[in-house]
Amino acid sequence: MRIIAAIACIGFALAAPAAWAGPAPRGASASPPASPMGLSVGSPTEGHLVGGAHLGDAPYLRVVPAYAGGDVRWGIGAMIGMLDRSARTVRRQFPDAVMSLGHISRQGGGELDRHASHESGRDADVQFYVRNEHGKPVYTDHFVPFRGDGTALAWAGARFDDARNWALVSAFLNDPVARVSHIFVATPIRARLLAYAAHAGVSQGLRDRAALTMVQPHGSLPHDDHFHVRISCPSGMQGCIENPTGSRIARAKRHGLKLPVVGAPLHHASPPAARRVAAPAPVVPRPAPDHPAAHAESAAPPPADVTPESSPDFAPPAMMVDEIDDADGN
Repeated sequence: MRIIAAIACIGFALAAPAAWAGPAPRGASASPPASPMGLSVGSPTEGHLVGGAHLGDAPYLRVVPAYAGGDVRWGIGAMIGMLDRSARTVRRQFPDAVMSLGHISRQGGGELDRHASHESGRDADVQFYVRNEHGKPVYTDHFVPFRGDGTALAWAGARFDDARNWALVSAFLNDPVARVSHIFVATPIRARLLAYAAHAGVSQGLRDRAALTMVQPHGSLPHDDHFHVRISCPSGMQGCIENPTGSRIARAKRHGLKLPVVGAPLHHASPPAARRVAAPAPVVPRPAPDHPAAHAESAAPPPADVTPESSPDFAPPAMMVDEIDDADGN
């Protein structure tokens, strides 16, 4: 019996996701007792997080530098585990793929500056996978909008990576633990992904699920620069409210968001030149310094065709510092 128990413990340890750090320290919240993987209390727009899991660093995922401040990398275990599993799933299909993450939730959840949701550990922003004209993955330090034809609004040579982005959507929908309720994304991007899936021979069932789950949010920017993924309340999680609550207008005022004018086209307008910052060079991700892979890859230079010197017209666009808009599901 002791041998069997030891084997079981080893198996559990090996099965644990590599990039997330598990539950929050004891005493991190004065709310009701948390389960080991945290509790999502309230709704995505009027809620908080008790306990929860933290998303760590790994060779197959990175936090987009513009959104790394404040450690907004907390969520319930189902969300953090899904992000880790999905990143690894895409990596297995494409060995050079690195998932780029924006905000999830703060430790303890609650209001998050310039977001209308992300309050209860069930929302995450994930940047699109991007490639250059040679098919090589490229990275920026901020989200970049894309058109329905796969080109970037202000990044010459960048292409929406259909294969990797569909692999990501598929991984979300097929996750064995979390149930994805929404993938907020712009309608032209949604159409592009569904067309790719049909051409690739993806089953009708999975394409139907994707069509129902991917949606451009109402009363918000169109989400043409990232996926906003929301998962449902885990079964039996008391106090978790599935859908957003409260007035959208009141939430927007509280968070300092500007609501689009009714009837006006939804798009990312270019800010005044004075509000732009200098265009950063493409960011080539590296493993965390304490990860074994860091030492093996540290001497390898980035591919020649993604460096500014060898491809001066491939510099990513200047960052747009307008308000971060977010989906509330209304």
